[in-house]
Amino acid sequence: MNRLRDTFASLAVRDYRLLWIGSLMATTAFMTTFYLVPIVAYEITGSYAASGFAQAGMVAQLVLGPFGGVIADRYKKKPLVLGSQIIPCAIIVVTGILIVSDSITIPLLFGSTFLMGGTFSLMGPARQSWVVELVPQRLLPNAVALQNMSINIAAVIGPALAAILVVSMGLNSGILYMLVAVPFVIVIPLTLMISGSGRATPPEERKAMATEMLAGLTYITRRPNLRSLWLFWTLIVVTGFALQTLVPGLLDQEFGRSESEALIIGTIWGVTALPINIMLAGMVGGRWAWPLLFLSALALAGGIWLTAWSPVYAVLLIVSAIAGGARSAVMLLNQAIMMTNTRPEYFGRVISWVFMAFGLQGILAPVWGIVADAIGGRETLY
Repeated sequence: MNRLRDTFASLAVRDYRLLWIGSLMATTAFMTTFYLVPIVAYEITGSYAASGFAQAGMVAQLVLGPFGGVIADRYKKKPLVLGSQIIPCAIIVVTGILIVSDSITIPLLFGSTFLMGGTFSLMGPARQSWVVELVPQRLLPNAVALQNMSINIAAVIGPALAAILVVSMGLNSGILYMLVAVPFVIVIPLTLMISGSGRATPPEERKAMATEMLAGLTYITRRPNLRSLWLFWTLIVVTGFALQTLVPGLLDQEFGRSESEALIIGTIWGVTALPINIMLAGMVGGRWAWPLLFLSALALAGGIWLTAWSPVYAVLLIVSAIAGGARSAVMLLNQAIMMTNTRPEYFGRVISWVFMAFGLQGILAPVWGIVADAIGGRETLY
């Protein structure tokens, strides 16, 4: 009972609880579109490369991420979070209409992903940096871990609902896109209920945007622990998230299954991640955090190799649990360790440089796709 209380300790703080629920719902919408993009792209073209190019829109996080971090550190958080929830809601609805009307193309899907990545570049740092203002310092490691847990719960809810609606009921992916906008309608009033708007840097203390961006990067690179964690995180994202790009084509070309069954794989990733995250959330502030991080990374490497090796579909479903659980553990532990070693005034900028790894994955996603078209999906994962 004490372990369970420690795991969810930060949720006793009302404002953090509201932010956490809002993060869960907003991330569910983002995660569902994250799974749908390569599926829709593969449906249009039947190409690994097209799935990669559609996801390349995430390069927006590489370009805009540093700006989002500075903005999150400069300004009050509530208006930033609200704005970054309204815009993606509209983008998702428009994309769904384009899919339903058979007007969607790979360039339009890329544009949708780019705009979503741009809004996430603002929402991610703003939400994460708001956490440090809502909980006492002693609860910060737990609060950061629970924020990451919300991502993994979203990774269960989003693909699971999508799998039921698309795979089991045959619902059009365009209709599903429009349904994904519903969580944002609920999140907006939850955000408005949070007391205050967050801390803002006084205008007279603000420096040039470029100066503050560079200060965030310098803060990371001059601290060995943060620098190592940042580089390690980037490596994990650009390799571990190649699975998202390749799984739809892998299912079709290697197992003779529908590319939409990637949602089932995504559900397995999320279901496995959830109990692991619950266990780790109460341990991130202790001496086991670093050893667990390295063990999780080794398990992820093994999970990717086993995914490529899987001889039949049933085995693929089983080994997907290893890859999904290990990937989520690495994400939770890495971010929790980084944030507990970061000064509050740099929180937004550090998070923005962390999230830039997803932008780098946006650049590499087409590369993974092109390589897979040339040599095969299994060989690319090896």
